[in-house]
Amino acid sequence: MKILRRSGWTFDTSAGGGIGYGSFTVEGGVFALRDLEGASHQYSFSAFGTSISRSLTGFFHIPKFALPKFIIKRKELGGSGSTADLNSYGKLFLTESFKGADLTKPQSLEGGVVYFEGAAGYLVGGNASLMILGISRELILLGIGKPDLIGTAIRSAPAVLTMTGVNEGLQNSLGGAFMLGQITYKGLYADVGE
Repeated sequence: MKILRRSGWTFDTSAGGGIGYGSFTVEGGVFALRDLEGASHQYSFSAFGTSISRSLTGFFHIPKFALPKFIIKRKELGGSGSTADLNSYGKLFLTESFKGADLTKPQSLEGGVVYFEGAAGYLVGGNASLMILGISRELILLGIGKPDLIGTAIRSAPAVLTMTGVNEGLQNSLGGAFMLGQITYKGLYADVGE
């Protein structure tokens, strides 16, 4: 169990997209956080992992419109995405592994990421994710080969970001995913407030 405390850094926006093929999912995107001085910083992320999903219309037993399906070797291909224009919300927390009162360097969040995501939608939908940030990239790579090291990686993380938002795409699903990836700092985010 991690002890979390709210950071003074605030969430600005996010955008991203993902593609799923059967139980395999790949995602990527960006998010922006505003520091204590009011400057907004942009980060990019990319990750892959496993997912489980179920047809949303089948789950609720409601009629559906015909959506085009892409089936490759009996597995369905689907995807969704969002832009910074769509609504998104988030909160940044620091863990007991973070040394200091609050973030002073935006690069502190760079490194590996482990995250959990839940999403539901029929063409338009919503998603929520919990991203565990700033993990040593070496620990993430070792965890791919030796999954029991993922717990060690999670315990070492200095920060956790929660995000929710609206997405659109070729989707008719309710599901969740567990993903591993990386976060990279991209500098100041110029579009905030424009």
